[in-house]
Amino acid sequence: MSALETSPELRGTSAVDNSLKGPVLFLLISGAKWLILASILGYLVSWKSHNPGFLNGCELLTIGRVQAAYTTAFLYGFGCNISFAIGLWLIARLSGTPIGHGLVLILASICWNLALTVGLVGILMGHLNAFEFLELPSYVAPPLFISSLVFSIWGILCFKNRTNEITYAAEWYLVAAFLAFPWINLATKTMLFIKPSSGVVQALVASWFANNFLWLWFGSLAIAALYYLVPKLLSKAVLSYNLAILGFVLLIFVGSWMGAARLVGGPFPAWVITSGIAASITMVAFFAITGINFFGTLWRNRKSHSENGILLFVWFSSLALLISGLLTAFISLRGVAEVTQFTIFLDAHRFLIFYGVFSMAAFAVVYYMLPRLLERDWPMEFMICSHFWLAFVGTILLVVPLTLGGWQQGAAMLDATVPFSEVVRHTSYWMVGRSAAWIFLSLGHLGFIMHLFVMLKPECDACFEELTRIDSEKVEGTEV
Repeated sequence: MSALETSPELRGTSAVDNSLKGPVLFLLISGAKWLILASILGYLVSWKSHNPGFLNGCELLTIGRVQAAYTTAFLYGFGCNISFAIGLWLIARLSGTPIGHGLVLILASICWNLALTVGLVGILMGHLNAFEFLELPSYVAPPLFISSLVFSIWGILCFKNRTNEITYAAEWYLVAAFLAFPWINLATKTMLFIKPSSGVVQALVASWFANNFLWLWFGSLAIAALYYLVPKLLSKAVLSYNLAILGFVLLIFVGSWMGAARLVGGPFPAWVITSGIAASITMVAFFAITGINFFGTLWRNRKSHSENGILLFVWFSSLALLISGLLTAFISLRGVAEVTQFTIFLDAHRFLIFYGVFSMAAFAVVYYMLPRLLERDWPMEFMICSHFWLAFVGTILLVVPLTLGGWQQGAAMLDATVPFSEVVRHTSYWMVGRSAAWIFLSLGHLGFIMHLFVMLKPECDACFEELTRIDSEKVEGTEV
C-alpha cells in the first residue's frame, strides 16, 4: 500500500474512460436536471418556512409535500445520479479496468430517473411515506432498488477484475458504498413497508437508514473522492496515510451505529441509545484521522489553493467533514440532544453533511473528471472558482443561522413559560437566512450547469450530426 493515493497512469486509461463515457455523461446530465429542480424546490421550501401563506391555496405545494419533494430531488435525483457517475469512474480508474456493457448502465440510469420522476409526482399528489429520506411512494421502490443494484454490481465487478495489484483507500470506501447502498435500502424497505416491524422499532430502523444513507453512502463516496483528489491535485503524499485503514474500519463497524443517538428521550432500551452515543463519540477518532489525512495535507500546501478552483472544493469538503463529525458527536450527548431534537439545528447538520461534505467533493470530481473523459479543458475555468464562492457563501448563510436559530428554538421549547407561537415566530426570523442562502446556491448551480452544457456541446453536436447522417442515408435508401 503506497502512501501516495494515486493510481499509476496506465496504458489503458483511455480505454477505461471510453468504456464509461456514455453512462457517466448520461448520469451527469440527469443529475444536473435534478439539481435545477432541487434548487427551485429548496428555495420554495425556504420561503414558505417564514412566509407560510405563500401558495397556501395550492394543495400540491403544501409545505409537507414540497419539503419531501425537495429532499427527494436533492438526495435521490442530484445526489445519487452524481454518486453513480463519480463512483463508477473512480473505481474504474483506480482498478485500471474498463467497464463493459455500458448500455446496461444507461438503461439502469433511465430506469432510476423514470422511477424517481413517478415517485416525485406521487409525493406531490400526497402518496408519501412519513420517514425521513424515505418519503418516496412504495410503488417505485422495486425499480429504484434494481437500478441501484446494477450500479453496485458493475462497480464491485470492476474492483474484482482490477489489473492493479495495489488497492488504495479510495477503493475501500467505494466498494463499501456500493455494498452498503442496496443493502440498507433492502433491509429498511423490508422492515418498514414489506413486512413492517411493530411499534417503536420502525423509528429505530428509520434512524439507522438516515444515518447510513448520509455516512455509508454519500460519506463514503466523498471520502473516496478526497483520497483520490488530494494527492492527484497536490502531487504530494497524503499525510499519515497509514492511519487510513483504521479510519475505514471505524466508519464501517462503528459509524453505522450512530443513528441510535438521534432517539434520545424515546421509548427505547437504555443500551440502544447509549450504544448510539458511544458510537458517535468513538467516531471522533475517525474524523480526526480524516482531518489529518485531508486537511493536514491541504494545510501544508495551502499556498496553491487560490490557484486551483478544484482544490477550493476539496478544501471545503475536508473542513466540512471535520466540523460535521465533531457536531455529530456533540449533538449525540444527552444534554445537548434534549435541546437540538426536533429543531432546525438538525437541518443545518444534515445539510452540512450532504452539501458541505458530499456535494463539494462531487463537484470537485466532476470538474476533474470531465476534461479527462472528453479530452479537452473546461472552456471557462474562472467559472469553477465562481461556482465555489457562491456555494461557499450559500452554505455559510444556511448552516450558521439554522445552527444558532435551532439552539435558540430548542431552548425556548424547553422553557414552559414561552408560548409555542412565540417559538415559531422567533424561529421564522432565522429562516430568512436560508432563503438568502438558496439565492447564492441557485446561482452557483446555474453557473455549474451552464458550464457543464457548454463543455458537453461538442459531444451533443457530434451526436446530432451522426443522427442526421443516419436519417439522410435512410431517406436516400427509401428513394432508391
